[in-house]
Amino acid sequence: MRKLFLIVVIALALASVCTVLSLRSKADRPVLVWATGICPERYEQAELFRKWLVRNGHTAPDGGPVCDIELQASDQQSSLIQAVSGMGSDLIDRIAVERFAPMGVLEDITEFARENGLNPERNYGPAAELLTCEGRQYVYPCNLACYGLLVNVDTFEKVGMAAPPEEWTPEEFERIGLEFTRRANAGKPRQEVFFCAWTPMMLQIARSRGADVFNETLTAAKLNRTEFIDAVKLQHKWTEIDHLMPTAAERAGDHSRQSVNNDASLLFASGRYAMFLTGRYANMDLRRMKQPVRQSFSQLPQFGFKNMRLLARSTGIYRGTKYPEYAKLFLLFLADREYNNQIITGADGLPPNPAFAENNPEYLNPPEYPNEGNLHANELKWAKTIGFNDPVSPYYPLGDNKLNYAYEKFTNGLATPEQALTDAERFINHSIAEHAASSGAIRKRYEADCALQRKIDEYKAEGKKLPTEWIRNSFLRAWYAQQGMLE
Repeated sequence: MRKLFLIVVIALALASVCTVLSLRSKADRPVLVWATGICPERYEQAELFRKWLVRNGHTAPDGGPVCDIELQASDQQSSLIQAVSGMGSDLIDRIAVERFAPMGVLEDITEFARENGLNPERNYGPAAELLTCEGRQYVYPCNLACYGLLVNVDTFEKVGMAAPPEEWTPEEFERIGLEFTRRANAGKPRQEVFFCAWTPMMLQIARSRGADVFNETLTAAKLNRTEFIDAVKLQHKWTEIDHLMPTAAERAGDHSRQSVNNDASLLFASGRYAMFLTGRYANMDLRRMKQPVRQSFSQLPQFGFKNMRLLARSTGIYRGTKYPEYAKLFLLFLADREYNNQIITGADGLPPNPAFAENNPEYLNPPEYPNEGNLHANELKWAKTIGFNDPVSPYYPLGDNKLNYAYEKFTNGLATPEQALTDAERFINHSIAEHAASSGAIRKRYEADCALQRKIDEYKAEGKKLPTEWIRNSFLRAWYAQQGMLE
């Protein structure tokens, strides 16, 4: 297997070199290579960048742009392999900062970002962890998404019901869902319409009660606890017993063409799903359909502490680029009006610079699409206030919180929720221990954080308030602040 892996790495590196050299040989000016997902929007953005350079005075002697940009098809794994092998593209898209930054393959842009208004404080506040690692910034977003439930208002009206509220509790979700599925499937030999596409809600429900996957210092997972046990049971009840969401077997029968939301947007538009989990980017599909779908946007059902999943597609500068100054111009372009307007008009997620969405009617209420309701305004509002990064620990490189694993193990009758969550917790903590032992530097930092965790546990047991800087887990920091537990 090692030989096979080495062969694959060498092949990818050679292919990358050939691609980069061939691209740069086609131009009489420096060419930035952007490793990204290839789609029509990327070509449009590359052309916008060329025009932006000229409009802002970044020109060559011939009056054209001072540099060119070319797209290179890649995914996160291939980009990482090329970067660590010394053959990375100048600009790397879809970066998971917690994976790339510790490997030393990205330019640290902290000072540049602060001087030019690209720093997290000028972005969506909760997005800071998506842009930084160990307090240093390495990327700038291309777009973001704050996931909620997109509601088909027409589907609810067909059964004589109003669209769900913007905020609701699990009890309200269940009550409304049971009534909707009863009405929507009355007289049918089998269930054809579901309240919601299958959506894992366990993390947000547990977080709304103050629980998170990792502890305060991100040194261990704690999943076998009441909040997660109850959330797994609710997910199971709503899917397997109440059929508010389709089971795995029912989902297997739903096949359609590929789209930005796979099958979900088509099944949503047809009325099979009354809601599905997405962001405003769903309208990249829905706007192409002949019959507009009237929409509203709701949070996932939660208890007291509101939280939403916030994600970013970000681009960073490869540390080995020959053109760092030109690459920084590209980051400035991502934060400027032309690029943000393209994201706004194309409904391609949240724009990277929220200043261009705030108080902008073209974003908040697109005049050409009155059917899209409160979607845009709500996603922007929630991204800036209750959006949170997925649980991430610097000591757990896999990134999978194992909640779906625990749910499936319980649903398939292989364990109780408590047993399944205990197994998931053990898996994560074993991986953390292995990673912490992988190098002296990591082990030293891990041991220091474990010592800090012991102090935190002592303070909590004694009822003392916690110093804010001790809490490395940004979700728990927000939760403790609301509970008055911080100094």
